[in-house]
Amino acid sequence: MLRRMRDRGRGGDGGGRDWGSIDWSNLDLSGFGRGGRVSGPSRRVIVISVVVVLLLLLPLFAGPLVGFLTDLLWFRSLGLEDVYLRRFTAAFWAFLAFSGIFFVLALPNLYFALRPQVPRVVVETDRRRRGALTTTLRVMWLLLIPAFFFGIAGGDEWDPLLRWLNQVPFGQTDPVFGRDIGFYFFTLPILEFVRGWLLVAVVVIAIGVVTLYLTRGVIGVATGTLASADIRVAGRTALALARPARAHLSILGGLFLALIAAGYLLDQFDLLLRQETVLTGAGFTSINARIPALTILTVIVGVAALACFANAIRGTLWILGGAIVVWFAATILVGNVYPGLIQNFIVQPDPLNKERPYITRNIQATRAAYSLDTIDESAFNVGDAPTQADVRTDLSDTDTVRLWDYRPLLAAYSQLQGLRQYYQFSDVDIDRYQIGGQEHPLFLSARELSSNSLPQQNWLNRHLVFTHGFGAVASTFGGIGNEGRPLFAVRDIPPVGEPKIDQPRIYYGELTSDYVIVDTAQDEFDYTTDQGDLTTRYNGAGGVGIGSLWDRILFTLRFGDFPNLLVTNQINSESKILFRRSIVARERTIAPFLEYDPDPYLVIANGKLYWINDAFTTGDRYPYSENFAALGLGSTSLAGGRLNYIRNSVKVVTDAYDGSISYYVIDEKDPVVRNLRAIYPKLFKSIGDMPQVLKDHIRYPESLFSIQAQVFALYHMTNPDDYYKRTDAWKIANEILVQGGPRQPIEPYYVTTRLPGSNRPEFVLFVPMTPAGGQRDNMVAWIAGRADAPDYGKLRVLTFPRDRTIFGPSQIEARVDADSTIRQQFTLLCGGGGASCIRGNLLVLPVGNSFVYVEPIYVQSQQSSIPELQRVILATQDKVVMTDSFTKSLEALFGQGTVAASPSPSPSPSPSPSATPRASATPAPSGSPGPAQTVAQLVKSASDHYDAAQAALKTGDFAEYGRQIGLLQDDLAKLRAATGQ
Repeated sequence: MLRRMRDRGRGGDGGGRDWGSIDWSNLDLSGFGRGGRVSGPSRRVIVISVVVVLLLLLPLFAGPLVGFLTDLLWFRSLGLEDVYLRRFTAAFWAFLAFSGIFFVLALPNLYFALRPQVPRVVVETDRRRRGALTTTLRVMWLLLIPAFFFGIAGGDEWDPLLRWLNQVPFGQTDPVFGRDIGFYFFTLPILEFVRGWLLVAVVVIAIGVVTLYLTRGVIGVATGTLASADIRVAGRTALALARPARAHLSILGGLFLALIAAGYLLDQFDLLLRQETVLTGAGFTSINARIPALTILTVIVGVAALACFANAIRGTLWILGGAIVVWFAATILVGNVYPGLIQNFIVQPDPLNKERPYITRNIQATRAAYSLDTIDESAFNVGDAPTQADVRTDLSDTDTVRLWDYRPLLAAYSQLQGLRQYYQFSDVDIDRYQIGGQEHPLFLSARELSSNSLPQQNWLNRHLVFTHGFGAVASTFGGIGNEGRPLFAVRDIPPVGEPKIDQPRIYYGELTSDYVIVDTAQDEFDYTTDQGDLTTRYNGAGGVGIGSLWDRILFTLRFGDFPNLLVTNQINSESKILFRRSIVARERTIAPFLEYDPDPYLVIANGKLYWINDAFTTGDRYPYSENFAALGLGSTSLAGGRLNYIRNSVKVVTDAYDGSISYYVIDEKDPVVRNLRAIYPKLFKSIGDMPQVLKDHIRYPESLFSIQAQVFALYHMTNPDDYYKRTDAWKIANEILVQGGPRQPIEPYYVTTRLPGSNRPEFVLFVPMTPAGGQRDNMVAWIAGRADAPDYGKLRVLTFPRDRTIFGPSQIEARVDADSTIRQQFTLLCGGGGASCIRGNLLVLPVGNSFVYVEPIYVQSQQSSIPELQRVILATQDKVVMTDSFTKSLEALFGQGTVAASPSPSPSPSPSPSATPRASATPAPSGSPGPAQTVAQLVKSASDHYDAAQAALKTGDFAEYGRQIGLLQDDLAKLRAATGQ
């Protein structure tokens, strides 16, 4: 390998050689590193290594793959396969696009970094140097590694990319740049992402290029110096790389600076979302200082980028250096100091006059973004008390006056209608139903199965036997049964009453967290009777087939339920698995791009049970609109409060039996839902396609109403001067729920009432408002969300006189506590003996030209978990009363004759055997049978009472229905005594 070297040394001790005089110029290192072939690993070792690597990676990829396949089967069972695959195809194409873009950007950089030739010390004539193109083609596969990760980053943006590709205009423009609002929702997020993505890509490529140049230069200089011991060779090597490296890195630097300039340009649009001191959006300082500063910085950095590009052709480092120095100086002076001076010395001394036009923009944008710009707001001159005639007109139907609070009512449902330990009521919903030709508001709750409460916990019971809940219970708004208990309109198993339930089985609900398998060899438990347990078979269309071995393996892996799912002999070819049965969870899985009300409500329609839920389109990029979270007034589950735009655009309906689901668009004008319909045309249906029996049960969503009420509490002030001073800010009124307990904000509540100026009762959601700040609790406004056609979705606001006090709920509570007579009754009811008093919602009902305040009082003993309605408080502006019933309180408050004589007296405890029944349209038994009556007579009497109760229920006479049920219970008790049972 070494050539013969000429000894130029003279002399030397012992005939030794002078190594310092070696002629290194003749040293040939062309074969350096090309030693003998080293044998590689055997094929067996390679195969074993690959198998081991695959086994290690299997857990990493098996889970997502199983999840994908089982979810695909689930979506296919719902007929929504296209909706599911849309997100994956979009993510896949985005992954390919961004991976390809990075590869295309990096490949020429690799080529140009390899192109400069390093001078060789010794040249072998029989060996040609490999060209840059050949080397690039040989190693370009290495670029696939960073391209993969950059592709993943792009694939994660599948949702914003789809929205950008299908964007629709809002038809409104921002007041600063004149851009359509849709630009901020659909285009700006993509521009910001692409700019950031490119910036990182350029930095990564630049790091790779620098590393490659340094590596080649170090090797070239090291080998050249070793071979020649001549600094000139090292210099030639360095210069051979320095010139092309300067040009290459100058271009990359120019791209980097151009992207920085683009960032300054995009930052101008973000100023319209900025949280200023007194408003949201671009205020005086932003318009007059920050936007010009960002423009100046854009120009300076743009010049620096051009100088960097020019430096690739000829030396312009002085221009580039000067531009960068000016850039840093401008960042400090123009970007920070100048806006600070404007804010501190021009705006702060006179903030209202300087910010007035921008506050106006903030008010207008916020009201538009939260649908507050179409509110029907009117002044209401509240009288001290309604007239007796007004009370008789508006409160004559006592069954429609809400006397039950959902919290104690839920406890009563659980104790009175739970019936078995494995049944549970999770919530009480409120809706209205046509019964006997009249509309009646009802409380409603589903009797769901709680698998965690099964007496025998095993796999067969949880997944094959106990598969569904059963029926629902419903009670009237104002009905009071025996001992102050709810008056049920629907009760028991199987359910009896109106509205009628023909298919009571609940496979999909709020508590259905476990998967179940149906159509197996094992019959499903249905319900228990005196004769024993009854069973049933599922015959719905929902569910995923699990009959094949492959399907069982997939779902065993998904649920980790080995070996039960795999080896059980109960599953056959017809079996289906029902999973993801929780209403809100399945809705979020189907359409994660929507926000959902956390509380779906149960509906009875055509004898079947359905769940209706409200879905919302939200955004946080509406220019000049206030962000809800920034208000700090309360919390919401919708988008975590990070929103400044919201619409209730979709109603989601789920069949409680077979799980079929439909998304109905109720707000066709919402640009965001129009954008989503363009992306998922097979998911959304028009509201006109919703069956009328379901459309009759649409409500104003409580979560939306709560947000709107809190925002309107500040943004009802349309005058910028009032807004700035906050002199008329509101808050949601407070109430007391437990006697002696703390005050807390009133939850919006559904009632049926007649709004001022209207000629009909309406089902509305409303809340009273009081002044914000301080201790003033007088009522200043009353906000209602209307739910009945043709006024669905409209907000009605009543504002009250400011020159006198209109009592708010807390003040009424204080008047109640100060009344000596009422205080004595509270002492008797809950002052001792282990009983506690629970105060229900304090309702503020408009009656005539005034309000009537209604508050029910429930008593609950320590021995019983059943709250009983024992007292009703009524109040006006000048009087407070409390009696043991609503009708008596009306009479005490407004005088005798207020409640017109009616053939339907208020529900009361079951009459004694000697009681004489009242006359009714349906003939009823003359009373409870005497002791001497035979069993046959008792059976006939019980049957007659039952028939009379059903007839009363069909006509909507809930008072008579309760009385007849009481008589029926008496007959049944005597029948048991007579038969010795």
